[in-house]
Amino acid sequence: MKRCFERLWQAGLGVIFGAIVCLSAAGVVFSQSSAPDSVPVLEGLDPVMLVQGKEVQGDARIISTRGHFQYMFASVENRTAFEKDPQRYEIQLDGACARMGPGVGGNPDLYTVFRGRIYIFGSAECLKMFSAAPEKFIEPEPTVITGAASAPDALKKGQALIAKAVAALGGEEKVDGLKSYREQGTLITTMPETKVENKTSLTIVFPNHIRREIIRQFGPVTSVVTPAESFVSTNRNTNLMTIGARRELEKQVIKRTPLGILRARKSANFQAIASGTTKSGDKDLEQLIVQLDGLNLTLGIDPATGRIHSLAYQGRGVNGAFGEIVESFADFRAVDGVWLPFKTDITWNGQANRTLALESISVNSEIDPALFEKPKQSKAQ
Repeated sequence: MKRCFERLWQAGLGVIFGAIVCLSAAGVVFSQSSAPDSVPVLEGLDPVMLVQGKEVQGDARIISTRGHFQYMFASVENRTAFEKDPQRYEIQLDGACARMGPGVGGNPDLYTVFRGRIYIFGSAECLKMFSAAPEKFIEPEPTVITGAASAPDALKKGQALIAKAVAALGGEEKVDGLKSYREQGTLITTMPETKVENKTSLTIVFPNHIRREIIRQFGPVTSVVTPAESFVSTNRNTNLMTIGARRELEKQVIKRTPLGILRARKSANFQAIASGTTKSGDKDLEQLIVQLDGLNLTLGIDPATGRIHSLAYQGRGVNGAFGEIVESFADFRAVDGVWLPFKTDITWNGQANRTLALESISVNSEIDPALFEKPKQSKAQ
C-alpha cells in the first residue's frame, strides 16, 4: 500500500487526487517509470485487432516495441499497419491510468477500448469507473474561438487587458526579466470526509528548470524537470518521469499560472480574446480567454487595477473526471517589485477543492544548480 501511494504522487500536486485509488481499490498501480526496458502488454492480444473490437492472440515472433511497451501481432500485415500509424493503435496517454491521468501509471494488462483507442488503468476500480462513464475521463478537445468572439475588437481589447495585467504585476521589465522564482507554503486538499495538509516548495529557473517538493505522510516527494531529464525522488528511490507527467508538471507550474501566461504573451502560440464580464465575489471582472500551446485558459481581470483575480481551465477533479477548475487569487504582496498572490483557493465544478497558502516567495535569488541534480545515493529504475 505504501509503495502504491508513493507512485500516485509522482506528477506533483494534481496527482494528490489519486490517493483515492489506493485507499479504495485493491488493484496494482503500474508505473512506466520503474518498468524494465520493454514489457509485453494487453495480455499478448493484437492491438490492431483489439481496436477493431476483436480479441486475437498475437504471435510472440511478430512484435513491435514503443517506449516501454512490447506489442504482439497476429500477422506481419497487422504489425505493418501498427508501425505506419502507431498513435492510433498503441496504448494512449503514455501508459498513464486513463481515469487518474499523468503520474498514475497503468497496468498494461488492465485495458479497455473507447472510441477506437486503447486505454489502461491503475486498478480494477479505475477501469470500472471509466467504463461506466468514459466521456468524463477523456480530456476535452480545446475549443477553437471563431466568429464574433475572435473579431478584431475582441482581439484588440484582449491585448490591452494583457498589457494592463503586465503593468499590474510589476511592468514588462520585471515580468520578462525574471531569472528565478521560489515559493514555500502549505497545500490543504479537501477530500470526502477529510482534509490533507502538506508542506510544499517550488523552485523555477526560467525558462525550463523546475523543482517541486511535497512533504507528505511517508516523506518528501521531489519532482525535477530540466532540458536534459526529468525524474521523481522519494526517500526510497528515484524514478524517471513519464512524458505525460512531465508535460502535466510544466502545465501546472508554468503555463497555467498568471506569471507564466503573461511571460508567454509574445509567443507565436499565444492569443488573448476579450469575452465580456464576469463576477468573482463582489468584484466585476473582465473575462479574457487565452489560448496558449493548445490550452484554453480564462482570466478574470480587475478592469480598474489590471490585477488577475481568477484563472479557469478544464482539469481533473478528486475522482479523476474532468471539470472546470477555477483558481481565485488573493493576498497580493510586492516581492522585489513584482505583485504576487500569497493565497489561492481552488474549486472543481464549483466545489471547494484545495487552498494553497504561501509563507514566502522570492524572485531572482541565486539558485544552487545541485537542486536539479539526480540524487547520487538513489537507484534510478
